[in-house]
Amino acid sequence: MFLCGNSFVGGGLACCLTPTGMENINYIELKEGLYDGMYLTRATEPELSGTFPGEWDFDTLLWAKFNGSVNAGNVDWNLANTSHIILKSRTEGTFQWKTIVVKEVTDIADFVINYPDYFIASGQSVEYAIVPVLYGLEGSYATAKAVSRFTKMFLVEGTVAWGTEITDGYCDTTRNVPSSTVELLNSRYPVFVRNTIADYDTGSCKGSFLPLAEENDCEPAYGEQYDYQRTAYQKKFMDFISDGIPKILKLPDGRLWLVQVTPNPSDTANQAYNDREISWSWVEVGSVNSEEDLYYLGFSDVESEWWSQ
Repeated sequence: MFLCGNSFVGGGLACCLTPTGMENINYIELKEGLYDGMYLTRATEPELSGTFPGEWDFDTLLWAKFNGSVNAGNVDWNLANTSHIILKSRTEGTFQWKTIVVKEVTDIADFVINYPDYFIASGQSVEYAIVPVLYGLEGSYATAKAVSRFTKMFLVEGTVAWGTEITDGYCDTTRNVPSSTVELLNSRYPVFVRNTIADYDTGSCKGSFLPLAEENDCEPAYGEQYDYQRTAYQKKFMDFISDGIPKILKLPDGRLWLVQVTPNPSDTANQAYNDREISWSWVEVGSVNSEEDLYYLGFSDVESEWWSQ
């Protein structure tokens, strides 16, 4: 505890080399004074100085800063002043947050959020923030960073994800910028005309979708003995990409789109009858960074009142 710029330790035996008090401390009282804060640590050899430490560490038990409240934890919310808890994300180095989860708080257990975030590109550093909210008023942000890396191509719809190995050339794209050039009667050069802000990608992908040979085995099911199993598996994937529902397409090189699969996917043999590849075309239908696009395309249930953008 720091008081008037000085450090104090209490108890008649507090400065003894060998501690003699073995009882747990379960009650602390401050009274008859003006206090800037209270800091408790489990460190056996704390550094005594006239200033508080710069931040929490693993030995910190509680730290009450008395900034308008008596909260002494490293999260500034509790059931009494929290109506909702929200989870936000943003690409590291950018300013704008995106709300991805909103959860009403009625019990301590509601502070726990388990959310699979499929909107992260491979190699992208993402910052997350858990924010307490009291009827629209946000509290302090508790942040953490994460980087996702993977080596497969994935198509995701809801909580269902299909993946396959991919090599260069297996997913080609075209940037669509509708425009035209107009040749004028008295001009050597044409005039460029663009009457829309449309700017989106289309592409075609190809991959071999194989089940695993055995349960708990990471080896793909090659060989004639797996032909029937593979055929059923590939048909299930064809049903998945043909259901008319938008999906997330993710590539290991960091590219990511919200896409709609367009007609007509094909299942073709690659050199051998039972060595088959599925090809499909797609069109970009939204931005993964737009809360509005995610909501109206069915990727998010976060309504407009919670959108950050």
